[in-house]
Amino acid sequence: MIDFFKYTNGNAFTLSGSDFTGLFNVIDGVAWTGKSFSSTSVQLSSKDTFLANCFLAQIQFDRTATEVFESDVLTQPEISPRNVIDQVFIDTNLGILNTNNLNLYALNIIANTSLLDFRNAAEDGNAFFLGLSSGKHDLRNDDALPPKNNLFPIQIDPFSFVDNIPGLDVLDDTVDSTLFLYEDNSYRYFISTSDTRSYTFSGSFTNGGSITRLDYESNIFGENTKFTYDNNTDTLYSLISSGINNFTLKLYDNSFVQPCKVLKLVDQIEILDPVLDDVIQIGNELKGYRFMDMLPGVEVGEPLDRAPCYNQGDRISIRLTNKYSNTTVGTITPGDTGEIIVAFDIRDTDDSILILTTNIDSFANGYHLYHMDAENITNLSPELNPKVINRFFGDDNFPGKECQVEIYFSNYDSNMFILVDEGFISTRFISNPENVAGFASSNDLMYLPTMFFNNTNERFNLIQKKFNSNTLKSNYFNYINFIVANNSTNLFYFLHTIGRIYLFKANTDYNNFVPLDLNHAYKKITSCESSLGISLNSEIQNIIEDTVNIFLNIDIVPISNNEDIPVLAEYTALSGTNVNFRNFEFHENEEVTYSVVSRVFNQLFALQKALFDSVIKTLSDNEEEPSP
Repeated sequence: MIDFFKYTNGNAFTLSGSDFTGLFNVIDGVAWTGKSFSSTSVQLSSKDTFLANCFLAQIQFDRTATEVFESDVLTQPEISPRNVIDQVFIDTNLGILNTNNLNLYALNIIANTSLLDFRNAAEDGNAFFLGLSSGKHDLRNDDALPPKNNLFPIQIDPFSFVDNIPGLDVLDDTVDSTLFLYEDNSYRYFISTSDTRSYTFSGSFTNGGSITRLDYESNIFGENTKFTYDNNTDTLYSLISSGINNFTLKLYDNSFVQPCKVLKLVDQIEILDPVLDDVIQIGNELKGYRFMDMLPGVEVGEPLDRAPCYNQGDRISIRLTNKYSNTTVGTITPGDTGEIIVAFDIRDTDDSILILTTNIDSFANGYHLYHMDAENITNLSPELNPKVINRFFGDDNFPGKECQVEIYFSNYDSNMFILVDEGFISTRFISNPENVAGFASSNDLMYLPTMFFNNTNERFNLIQKKFNSNTLKSNYFNYINFIVANNSTNLFYFLHTIGRIYLFKANTDYNNFVPLDLNHAYKKITSCESSLGISLNSEIQNIIEDTVNIFLNIDIVPISNNEDIPVLAEYTALSGTNVNFRNFEFHENEEVTYSVVSRVFNQLFALQKALFDSVIKTLSDNEEEPSP
């Protein structure tokens, strides 16, 4: 079964009377502490807000610039002359109307479009960056403090230029890295470089940020250059080629690294498949890798110019094995779709599998996304209804990442994943991945603006900026690694680029255009048949109150283009609508009959539809003329 989990900053649930902040999961309408349910999970109390009840109903806040259809938001009440007007009928239709209200509320909660909004995060002290403004190629070799004032753009040199702080110069040569986060918000950052050496750094996400190389821990990982870390077992996995179509998977006990400064080899597994990647994916009980699955009689063609990463006729499959026993669990093949499996990931809670595919003919334009339950592993086919992913790259140039595509499940939202597409970082919703939810932009990272000198009012030796500052790789976006890490209380982003390391305390609050604390009035009432009309009026009044509250608090979120990427941004006020509330109740002289019930329920649905139509009409108007 695929898990449902989110991260809350205290605005949905309470624990022992206090606002709860952290990861929670939902099972059968009940919220529990933790990313997945376990013997240590504690039941949470709902604040009875729209936000909390949306979570409990497992409604996804997955709205992007993708078109919204009425059938995905609203359901018509189930009313027919053949219906028996009883408690079951009433509960069913009031439940439908209540779910409609929750869906209407969810329309105006979206992801933060700016994935790395460093400028605003820096202002409230939740983000820092590390870098040096002078090095061995600079006569002013006087900068010896990596933490920087992050209130405005400054000139930064690559780490490879550094000679007055021992050990930091190797950071630019990183080919793989892993971050371990501890409860006091300190971290260990392990990197491997192109010369097959490894290094260990320590630092903290607080008090301005910091980073120091630990020389006594250098080269712990020896010639291993790539690792996969299994948080559940504290094990490092390293895949090493030992010949043509022959690989060795080595397992190391990571608990020995910090106290003993050595890797302890606990197991190694021979793999005879032609593995394509130099890492494997690890889940809760599964592990897997991509490999070239050659069919008899199929000839491999020449690469196409528009898709240099793959050859016509390539057949790439995924081998899945048990993490503990190494027995084969299954193989996912492209079936008869002709698709190429570009990347995949296995979630560490429920072993569900996210698969990214493309066709040679459409690689330049987009991908297909499959989300597969571990209980139903099967080959790819159209019957699985893969979702479309559009490719975007914004205004940035991402050098040196051609053909490198990675996909990762989010650590804090079961419906979100991270896509690194040839260097371009974006978040997407699994249920609605067509357009981006958020994306990384260099405009949010406070790089130097484009500069030119047309007078001599400033002297180079008296200002921080220097000639050709903009040409240094440290002063424009050069992606090395992006890591999302969390401990029991906080969530952090760790962005490593040439010359710079950004440290964020991530804000997972949604970008909401309706209050997060909006009260949810509807409560299910069970009554006897003789008082059906009285209880109906009471429940209907709650439904009306909820619909009106949404209407009064809602804003319209238009579609705009940010760096040529369609996103939801800004907002406008909702125009009014005429409502006769006498149509939404049972009058004193009316019996609870089909015609009366039909009038009341249909009028309620018409009000919800009017609200939906107002939102969609405004969105359609803004699509025709996107906001600048």
